Amino acid sequence: MNPMTDLGLRFVRRPGPGGRAANLAALGATAIVALLVTFLIAGSLGLKHRSDRIGWRATDDGTVQTAVGVVNELDDMAAGIPISRYDVAINDPGKSSELPPPPGLTRVPKPGEVFVSPEVAKHWSADLAKRYDLAKPTGVISDQGLSSTSEWVIIQGVEKNSPGVAAGDNPKYLETWNGKALDERMSTLLVLVAFGITLVLFPLLSLVGQAAGVAAKRREHRLAALRLAGSTRGQVLWLSAVEQAVLGLIGAVAGVIGYTLLTPLIARIPLGGGRWYVHDLTPSWWVVLIVLLAVPVLSVLSALIGLGRVSITPLGVVRGQTRKATSALRLGLLVIGPIVLAVLGTGGAILPLLIGVGLAALAVRIVGPFAVQVIGRLMARTAKGPVALLAGRRLADDPKAAFRPVAALVLSGFVTGFLALFMPYGMSNDAKDASFELYTKQGQSATVVQDAKSKLTAAGLTGQVTTSGQVVYISVPADDRESARTALYDLVPGKVPLTDAEREEQDAGMYKDLRLGVALLLGLVFVTGAASTAAGAVGTALDQAGPAKALRRSGVPLKVIEKSARLAAVVPVVGVGLPVVGFGALTGLALSGGRVLTEGSSGVVLLVAQVVIGLALVAVAGAAGAPVLRKASVG
Repeated sequence: MNPMTDLGLRFVRRPGPGGRAANLAALGATAIVALLVTFLIAGSLGLKHRSDRIGWRATDDGTVQTAVGVVNELDDMAAGIPISRYDVAINDPGKSSELPPPPGLTRVPKPGEVFVSPEVAKHWSADLAKRYDLAKPTGVISDQGLSSTSEWVIIQGVEKNSPGVAAGDNPKYLETWNGKALDERMSTLLVLVAFGITLVLFPLLSLVGQAAGVAAKRREHRLAALRLAGSTRGQVLWLSAVEQAVLGLIGAVAGVIGYTLLTPLIARIPLGGGRWYVHDLTPSWWVVLIVLLAVPVLSVLSALIGLGRVSITPLGVVRGQTRKATSALRLGLLVIGPIVLAVLGTGGAILPLLIGVGLAALAVRIVGPFAVQVIGRLMARTAKGPVALLAGRRLADDPKAAFRPVAALVLSGFVTGFLALFMPYGMSNDAKDASFELYTKQGQSATVVQDAKSKLTAAGLTGQVTTSGQVVYISVPADDRESARTALYDLVPGKVPLTDAEREEQDAGMYKDLRLGVALLLGLVFVTGAASTAAGAVGTALDQAGPAKALRRSGVPLKVIEKSARLAAVVPVVGVGLPVVGFGALTGLALSGGRVLTEGSSGVVLLVAQVVIGLALVAVAGAAGAPVLRKASVG
């Protein structure tokens, strides 16, 4: 075995003073990165799997002459729950008999047959029995034909050319019963996931760098000593790569195991119309392989970049020399992303928009150290006590090291500021109205009015029936809404009586997904920020061990050293994080053309929560790093 490989493995087994804490911090941060990456990949693939199972319902690849079948979708309601109803007609019986039936069905429904999802079968009521004239459903759709475990869907067989599937009603024509068209709701979610990955990408990369940096800082002096003793630059880097690769691989394995254990809980998230099947979220072997390769490789690259100073100037490490100051030219990067988004607008193609958002987030990551340097110099010049002076000098001397622990947290401010302008609105109706609207064909409204009155009377119900043009309005007592819907179910063939609130409830599914998606995204960002800040606190404590020892020997009280360390951790979050929240909002305004799409106070609540959570995380991380600094500074 290569001597440097053997030495690297030995350093993993025996990390030395302070090494155990650094390795544990690096392992924990790497495990969280692997867990989140696995979740993002497996979740995206899971949405595609869900869409594939119901793709035939959205497919429209046939013609009247060649199609095997015809499909029409209607919105329905039962007991206050939105139901998707699909009327299916066989267009070519001969061709249909030779093709496999739709996924999840034992056969193509014949006229009068009704197949339902398990949730609908479980709640099959007297009203549904009357509407479909069946005491119980013909069959239950299996998992292979459902998007989620809690999907409410009814597939009804109807006669060819009946209302809704006739050529004049613009139905969907199917060449086969197994089309794979992308479901509209799933495709929207996939686009949002792409935006989410772009927004969370830089916090994740920052966490990877933080995890590698913690261990790299601890080994920096040891590797510098090896260089001074005669080791070549390549040997030192190889030794560090071996050590970091082992730590990264162990962390990645822990992250994948953690994701596997959490999968049943993640599957309970009602995104995309219902809860997930666990197998949709189970990562395939190649996803696991990608995570187990990518996370250690990123860790190694981050560690090698962080050790560049060792390979170039080992004497500088031993002497404690600081790096070059950052340049104000970095500020120029702040304008590129917003300009790209302003030019493209919300109507732009997805990929350029993602690049624009990514450039804006990257600018925050690059400009951050410069802002910390400016703040540090200002603090040092205006300090009126040792705490502010020590904190200011540390920030000014090595702004990159000071910004790195809170980079993910600061980037979360960018995400929050961006999303605060796009919070989806809620429903405006209270879902208690009981007035149906039915659109009729030309000249049929009078007949429909008379039929509605007759059906309500026959069902023993009272109500007011009026008409305006081709629209028929039917108002009934709120308690009779479900019974009235059942009585009027076939009043206008191919149309289900729904109130305004129920139509809004049908459309609200996507907005609920958006709200949940925003909450999930912010959760990922905050978890990333918390892990990065905690790991950074340990790394900062180890980094400051040498100067802290010198200060204690010269008589500076430990309390002053700890206070200055906490102040140096809080200042970048407040001084850089708050302006970054505004920059995120500015980027969002550039994308939306200056319009704030959020209604109500949800955006303000989001911003306040970001500030409170950010400060709480820094306080907790500072408390976690204090014992390490106290122990490391002894001697």
